[in-house]
Amino acid sequence: MMRRKNKRRVIKWLLWVSGILGTVILALALIKIDDVVMAQGIVEPGQKIYIDSPMSRVIEALYVQPGDTVIANQPLALLYNGDLRAAVGAAEKDIKREHANLESDRARLALLREKPTAEELKIAESRVDQARISLTAREQELKRAEHLYFGERLWSIDDHQRAQVNYELAMVNLKVATETLNMTRRGPSLAELQQAEAAVRQSEAALEKAVHQLEAAQEALERTIIRTPVDGVVARRDLYPGMQATQGGIILIVAGLAEGTVIDAWVPETNAWKVLVDQKVEILSNLFTDREGFVGYGEISEVYGYAIHEGGVRTFGLEVVVTETPIPLSYGSTADLRIIVGRRSILKLLLGLENRDVIQASRQYKSLRQKTASKLEALDSLRVLPDSIGP
Repeated sequence: MMRRKNKRRVIKWLLWVSGILGTVILALALIKIDDVVMAQGIVEPGQKIYIDSPMSRVIEALYVQPGDTVIANQPLALLYNGDLRAAVGAAEKDIKREHANLESDRARLALLREKPTAEELKIAESRVDQARISLTAREQELKRAEHLYFGERLWSIDDHQRAQVNYELAMVNLKVATETLNMTRRGPSLAELQQAEAAVRQSEAALEKAVHQLEAAQEALERTIIRTPVDGVVARRDLYPGMQATQGGIILIVAGLAEGTVIDAWVPETNAWKVLVDQKVEILSNLFTDREGFVGYGEISEVYGYAIHEGGVRTFGLEVVVTETPIPLSYGSTADLRIIVGRRSILKLLLGLENRDVIQASRQYKSLRQKTASKLEALDSLRVLPDSIGP
């Protein structure tokens, strides 16, 4: 009798335990929670502007530091420019000299084109009149000398010859004055005008060259002032005053305000197949000791289709757009990401079973990416094809 009671009691307890276990298993199978993939990332600007050096020079001054807000065209840094300032000063002096030369050549050309002036004609005519009067006087002296020498024998032969020479000189002076008057009436010759015009053109070319040299010097001087092209926040500073900046080398990085903050993250390859664009992400910033109390939110904007092998582990890269945070995240800080890839029952989580809808979504996403890549390759081949076909 006791055996039957003990047996019934055992069966009763087994039924209770089985029922409880069945209920627990059923509850675990029915209750679904978020299926999460963990990732790690670094906070980066959504729009990253690299401020590089346009030339190889020593940094003379830096006007900003990381965290400063800047506006477009604001000076950020200054390169050494003492030699360039001297070059600008020398170019300005050259322009003044060439401008004076040009004004002188233009005045000379204008004077030639205005010839003969009334004053020049009067002067030339008066010189002819003077030469004629002088010739008349010398002619009378010569006649008197001939009379006194040949007739009365009062003058010597030297006096006669002197009068003869003075008469001949007066004739020559009249001839020169007459020719000068004719030349004055004709004005400048074609050769003189061409020479003056050539001098003006040469001075204009010299002035234009000096202006270009000044513009080049001013442009080079302006390039030593490093400015930001957009509104933003200084995210990083790589060089300091006194350091050598190479041409194209990065001096600063400015985070543009046109786009928000992003997180460049990586996920292990074992879970990378689950991660898709537009999936929601919980951000646990390592800036806070109580990370659960300062949870941020975002969504995946891009998933890179290649793996990076570091330290014996392969990871896939992705980009997360930050949509909400308790306080702004600092650039360069790290964060853990909980990527919500779907919902799965607790039982499947314990047993490691994946949902079919997650697998199907991943397959469709990969298929869509492959088709898009094929279409892009086809378009690229069509763009190249006309160039490769001959006429």
